[in-house]
Amino acid sequence: MTTNLIKPIEPIADNFWSEYNIRLEPWSIGYDAPVSINPEEIPTNDKVNTEFEVGNGEWQPMRPAIAPELPHQILFIDGRLRIDANFLGRRDDEILYGAFATISVGAVLVDRTISRAKCVATEVTRIIALGGNLTPPPTSIPCPMSGRGNLRYDRCLTSSNNQPDTPSQLVQGEMLDEELRIANALSVNKELIKDNTLIVRDGPLLYRVYQTPFDTIGYVKTMGKAYLKGENAQVLRSLKVGERTPIFRISNSNGSNLSWYLRSGSKDLNYKKLGYHDLHGIIRIDLDGAIPLERAKAIADQSTYLIPQYASHPTRDPRAPQNLTPVGALEKELGRRMGSRELISRRLRDFLADSAYNPVE
Repeated sequence: MTTNLIKPIEPIADNFWSEYNIRLEPWSIGYDAPVSINPEEIPTNDKVNTEFEVGNGEWQPMRPAIAPELPHQILFIDGRLRIDANFLGRRDDEILYGAFATISVGAVLVDRTISRAKCVATEVTRIIALGGNLTPPPTSIPCPMSGRGNLRYDRCLTSSNNQPDTPSQLVQGEMLDEELRIANALSVNKELIKDNTLIVRDGPLLYRVYQTPFDTIGYVKTMGKAYLKGENAQVLRSLKVGERTPIFRISNSNGSNLSWYLRSGSKDLNYKKLGYHDLHGIIRIDLDGAIPLERAKAIADQSTYLIPQYASHPTRDPRAPQNLTPVGALEKELGRRMGSRELISRRLRDFLADSAYNPVE
């Protein structure tokens, strides 16, 4: 008789969960995680100067002792991107990668003097992006018998690159350029924008120059790179709501930005008592690297007051508190204006199927 010896499973230590500091990530699983740092993917060409505002030995959580002067208006800029359908083409033996896509960009203006928010711009653009230095023609997608209105894809992009991710990169760059254009255009509208206005771009500045008469910050609600290490990283993790790290400079071949981290959220929601991890509510702010130190410090101090005021609540937003309430409302409106993904994908599929048998002249 043969006896199979099975090694018993060792019981999990009682202190396993505390030993490895395992905590909940409260964002809805339908969204990308707000913290997704892979040490192997941290770019080595980024240089970080953590002694821009204070020396490394003086790093500690910062909060202005006196409430700073706050802007009268805040202009929130955001964009949404959607790949409607990917496609493959062929040129001789070369596979061509392409996509139909829709971008929607808009702005919400918050007038703090009268506590009112208003959507002041929404623009929808439909794009065909194709690699291999082959520019696609503007194309109208016919409407089915039961529908109304043709879909017009009239922004046509190409690149010398021809990789599977080339179309999405082209569309992403176009969306960022559209955000910059809208911010620049709105900022000079004197009937709409008054003096003492702060512009908040939802996302990193990515070294793009916003040519506006007002200060522009990039609001980064997800962490994909670890810019701070050692004791400086411990300062980051120890932040309380409304506190920030000292300002540091991030430089690479594209330019430089000033940055700082702060913890957003509501003081009545204690992330530790809720079992959340210690990076919950942490966001990073980007600022143009050419801003003088004293002005940068004033903007950083403003952010410690303003950002928590517009933080979303977990009962209303699955990405709370990082997702700003005005931005969340703008995202919904932009998504509504983009149209139904399912219906548009179906029309594109029918169009390409028809063109295979009946080539478009």
